[in-house]
Amino acid sequence: EINLVERRAKIGRGVAFGTTRDSHLLNVPAGRMGAFPDDIDDFHKWLTEKGFAYDSHDFVPRVKYGEYLRDVFTKATENVPANIRLNLMDDEAVDMSVNGDSAEVMLRSGEVLPSSHVVLAFGNFKPPHPSVGDLSFVDSERYFQDPWSSRLYDSLDPDDSVFIVGTGLSMIDVALHLNKHGHRGKISAISTRGLLPAVHKLGFTYPDFSNELKTTDRITDILKTVLRHMKQAEATGSNWRAVIDSLRPATQQLWLGLPTAEKRYFKQHLSRYWNVARHRMPGEAAAILEEMQAKGSLEILKGRLKSITVGMDGGFDINFKTIGVEHSVASDVLVNCIGSEANFTRIDSEFVRNLIARRHIRPDELAMGIEATPDGRVIDKNDEPSKVVRTLGTALKGILWESTAIPEIRSQARDLALKLLKV
Repeated sequence: EINLVERRAKIGRGVAFGTTRDSHLLNVPAGRMGAFPDDIDDFHKWLTEKGFAYDSHDFVPRVKYGEYLRDVFTKATENVPANIRLNLMDDEAVDMSVNGDSAEVMLRSGEVLPSSHVVLAFGNFKPPHPSVGDLSFVDSERYFQDPWSSRLYDSLDPDDSVFIVGTGLSMIDVALHLNKHGHRGKISAISTRGLLPAVHKLGFTYPDFSNELKTTDRITDILKTVLRHMKQAEATGSNWRAVIDSLRPATQQLWLGLPTAEKRYFKQHLSRYWNVARHRMPGEAAAILEEMQAKGSLEILKGRLKSITVGMDGGFDINFKTIGVEHSVASDVLVNCIGSEANFTRIDSEFVRNLIARRHIRPDELAMGIEATPDGRVIDKNDEPSKVVRTLGTALKGILWESTAIPEIRSQARDLALKLLKV
């Protein structure tokens, strides 16, 4: 018996692929987005079967990928073997008790699910609020903690000025959608360094050099080696992006081999640069952003937020500092595109709070997810890998670092399913 508990109306799409906006594009080509590790072209084949004229190198709207995932899931539920009962439960887990080799999961409805195994497939949580002293602004109806909320787009006046916290892929989604639908108000976006994701350039390769990195456990030495190979790539007709991509299969093992202090150094000083290089945007998105910046409808700011207050008119007065110089901006709307909250002690979830209180889970040492083994067995109250509770995806980012994208999650999901079947 398999109980799938999900409070979202559309099972299988999650946050990123639950969008209904065609302007929100995948940041990976269609030919590499298959749901199955042994058939990574499955999504592109699905597009072709459905009559969509996309090439395998195209960056497809995420709504299409959500439809694909839903279709894959539906087909799986329609072909469940006779000896298996699959229960799709429109409910929410609020608590759990673990006793020996079993658990009981309590639902919002009051139902209790006796379980031999529990998989915490949390996905992404809402972003943390901006790091300023006074958070009273979060009660404003003009502040949107969830950049995917339809209320954001439904309530906007075309002339509203929009201030976005974060300059990553979520910000790009918001800006592209507003541009596509004729938004006239000024859009401003800020991050500490004011860095936008790099732009994809496909068609380049670079040989695997990860063996050179396995002999060092210092981030600075790894960085020097990577930069050297980037220069070599450019000199030999390749591209620095191919160097980053060539590290993809080895990134988790390299991360696992680093001392905690080195991981903390990377998180604090280098992770934003890695994210810019690793999580890239399609060229068509970059072209639109450049056009928006050229005509003044989009402004990218660099600095640290100092304060956000609600003005008499209901808008926001925002203060930030750049290299010691203070600046002020007024905006009608404030949108949070910081990215999913990773520190489980700060997550606004009754279920998560109860799991921590009962010591069924705990944050990892970097506060980037859950303490667990690399294969997803959650560390329990006895400091042992749990025989009952497992997790995958974003909850393992602190353990594996590379654990938030489809290639990693599809492999984790397959491996975890196979292990559960053998138990």
